[in-house]
Amino acid sequence: MGSQMAFNLATFAQQNALPRVKIWNRTRSKIEYLAQEAHCEVVSSLEEVVDYCDIIHTCLANDEVAFSVYRQLFQAMNAGGTTFVDHSTLFPTTSKALQSEALSKGAHFLSCPVFGPPAAAKSAGLLVVVSGDSAAKETVKSYLVPTIGKAILDCGDDSSKGALMKILGNNCILGTIELLSESFTLAEKTGFDAGIFYDFIQQWFPAAAWINYGKKIRDGTFSGKTGFKLDGGMKDAAFIRRLGAETSTPTPIIDQAWNHLTTAKAIGGDGLDWSACSAGMRVTAGLAPFKGEDFSISQPAQTNGHVDAKVAHTAADVGGGVVDSHVPGNKDVAHQANGVVSEKLLNGDTPADAVP
Repeated sequence: MGSQMAFNLATFAQQNALPRVKIWNRTRSKIEYLAQEAHCEVVSSLEEVVDYCDIIHTCLANDEVAFSVYRQLFQAMNAGGTTFVDHSTLFPTTSKALQSEALSKGAHFLSCPVFGPPAAAKSAGLLVVVSGDSAAKETVKSYLVPTIGKAILDCGDDSSKGALMKILGNNCILGTIELLSESFTLAEKTGFDAGIFYDFIQQWFPAAAWINYGKKIRDGTFSGKTGFKLDGGMKDAAFIRRLGAETSTPTPIIDQAWNHLTTAKAIGGDGLDWSACSAGMRVTAGLAPFKGEDFSISQPAQTNGHVDAKVAHTAADVGGGVVDSHVPGNKDVAHQANGVVSEKLLNGDTPADAVP
């Protein structure tokens, strides 16, 4: 996701005769190709990003990583005026805290999560949420569309609202996946043609989430290589359930989806696309978890002293990076992709965030 966004921001810079965007990643080798293929320049530290750039885009794995990275960025600032544009999926209180810390440094923090799969990031077809300081928002809105997205949804001056919008949107998307999982499983159990049922979905629910995830569930194509991985989906589900608990709001659909995601992870590992929620539903209904490609990843597990069961186990991590770009100003503008800090920033296991 982030690398595609970075590439598009670099293209914008080049087309407008602006300096090369500055890009940074904890694992330098993961972004060196961008310097070869796009209007980018790799820098060696977050301090260099702050020195060169007055607009910095970030896309980070989780809240813990976001606090770590942003506090390094804030510490490196010698003067105010920097605008931070964060595309991560963070809990609202985290975005609000980062906005407050940025203001204390004379900077602006915008919560700008995006909706759309990697293909939409590549084609600049994302829906971009923006929230935070009005003046800073207007500056970035001037190039976000059509550079990385097709439309903008402005959620106001409070950065926590942008983060909340992302969680509410993901609630709808995961709820759709859960409903599709149930419906396709019921179709199979009753002997109904899955192809005909998918035709109905295309005709009656012609929305991207229904059509794209419906196709994956119909065909059992749950590879996470080009989609939104289970670990990210479970993080988002946890955010939804936490919001429900904190506001005394039941979230029964997401609670059930959590159970099915957990089952899918136990069987096939967290590298699957989160549409593998369907595998959990299928197991509950007495069907094989996967149809088509078998994504099971197993290793022997001891039971009563004998190796008589198999427990799925895997681990996946994906990196991110920071990319910068430039809009008119005194310094190069940082247009980040794939995360300011990539994977494994903390404790060696923090997969980068993807976007559903």
